[in-house]
Amino acid sequence: MGDVSKEEIVEIVTGFLLASPPGEFMEVVTDIRGLLSDESIINDTAPSTFREYNTDQMLQVPSPGGNHKLLISKFGEVTPGEYLDPRGNQVVQFDHIRQEVTGSRPISGELDSSVEPFRSAFDESVQRYVSEHYQNGTSTVYGKKEGGKTAITVCISSAKFNPNNFWNGRWRSVWTCKFSSPSSIEVVGRLRVNVHYYEDGNVQLNTDTPRTLNVSGGNDARSAADAVAKAIEKAEADFHSKLELSYNTMGDTTFKALRRVLPITRQKIDWTKIQSFKVGNEAAKGKPTGK
Repeated sequence: MGDVSKEEIVEIVTGFLLASPPGEFMEVVTDIRGLLSDESIINDTAPSTFREYNTDQMLQVPSPGGNHKLLISKFGEVTPGEYLDPRGNQVVQFDHIRQEVTGSRPISGELDSSVEPFRSAFDESVQRYVSEHYQNGTSTVYGKKEGGKTAITVCISSAKFNPNNFWNGRWRSVWTCKFSSPSSIEVVGRLRVNVHYYEDGNVQLNTDTPRTLNVSGGNDARSAADAVAKAIEKAEADFHSKLELSYNTMGDTTFKALRRVLPITRQKIDWTKIQSFKVGNEAAKGKPTGK
């Protein structure tokens, strides 16, 4: 690769891997291996790169011995290979290279008992919301004390892969809820959508939208959880509506802006004059100029 250093190659390869569309990570890994003359470049960085990608994408995985799914996320990371499953009251072991759960152990001090009533209530309310609005959605809720306040983090991830029709996509949203009293809750959210369409082309949609909400949550964990879930539902529905509206108007705005309004001469074309040139040329060649 010419004068490019190994460090620069590692940086480029890592960038490509972390930008992989949802559901296509291993395909990108295979393609990059085919381009490298020395596979050790990717092998040496694989553990950290795979871990970064998996946790950022908030992969949905089945809970061992349970009937629910959990998210592999940075917010629930106990060690680089262990992740909280608060709903299942366990810590799961996850293999980032194979992208699969390999085992589990009971939780031992990873949950804050003073926060657990709120975390559990938020988990139930958000779980109902996700089951009603996301066909393939999974939520995991974490809780801890932060700066003397209760901090509840709601993570939602939903993916749909359709490689037969050349598209894949994933929705991710994270809502951090902080409060001293459940009657007043500050909610900061981040909504991300990544969709890849690649039939006869290569088009991606990438959004990263912040939201801030102030929620009056009532006096107890249940009312606070329900109020926050309703606020999240409204905020995400509003985001969906705006995204749909932008697509409905894209033909008259974005795509139109891609076209050149005037030719390079910056002068409008006189079609009447062009037609007269055509008629004159045909007459000069002795061709009839019929209608």
